[in-house]
Amino acid sequence: MKIAEQIDQLFPDCFTVLILDNEVTLDAFITNPPLKWARLINEKGRYIIPKNYPTSMTKAESDREEMNWDKVDLDVLRTTLSDLDNSVDCVAIGNNASQGLPLAQALPPNMRPDNAAIIYGSSLPEQPIYHAMGFQTFCRRDELLKTVAPAAKNAGQEIALCFINTIEHNDQNYHTPWTPR
Repeated sequence: MKIAEQIDQLFPDCFTVLILDNEVTLDAFITNPPLKWARLINEKGRYIIPKNYPTSMTKAESDREEMNWDKVDLDVLRTTLSDLDNSVDCVAIGNNASQGLPLAQALPPNMRPDNAAIIYGSSLPEQPIYHAMGFQTFCRRDELLKTVAPAAKNAGQEIALCFINTIEHNDQNYHTPWTPR
């Protein structure tokens, strides 16, 4: 099943935001009350939503999710992104020091102006490159929810978040004590 179909099935009446970013950034998406949340993982070359979702994006959930070190295959993810359609209301791509550029290129051009955002930490020197590719929305990670809230309100829908990790962490490159899950 394609990503958009899975998201539609899990969150049929929600304004869906698919976030492609680093799992250590999840605190930026905590709200009160918490939003519905699902993670997609690469399983044998397909991105799927595991059975334990949806959950709510609380601080405790964010802390737990930050330690889910997904296998990342950018080629599979790029292919998967090329299949997306406008049924996903917004695709937010984390820049992460230009690492979002290949993912942004894979997003269908018709989604870029109105159904996508480039998110970043504190600055976005690559903004002209993204703009030339057709992206119109740029915001700090911690401003994403404020940025999409008016569109969700206009649609009369609550926001639901879906997430795909785009940077692979493991016990060799992540410097926090790790307890296997």
